[in-house]
Amino acid sequence: MGTTTPKLDDIIKDPAGHFEAPASVLTAEGLSTKDKKRVLDAWEEDARRLSVATEEGMGGGEPSLLADVAAAKAELGIDDDRKPAPTKAG
Repeated sequence: MGTTTPKLDDIIKDPAGHFEAPASVLTAEGLSTKDKKRVLDAWEEDARRLSVATEEGMGGGEPSLLADVAAAKAELGIDDDRKPAPTKAG
């Protein structure tokens, strides 16, 4: 059997399951800039949830990747059009 390419929706549901790091999204073949933004946005949301859970003592010790996601978005030339959130959860 051959290797199948994951669907964009599957990648968005679990970016960390498909990429080693947020920067890896930048070199992903077959994804448009818009698709890469969607993946990084999903990864950012996951990182924000993890940060909140960690602060509430529910984290599993995983490091937050918020800075890595922000760096990848900046390298891709994505301006974050969201207003600053009152909480880490957005």
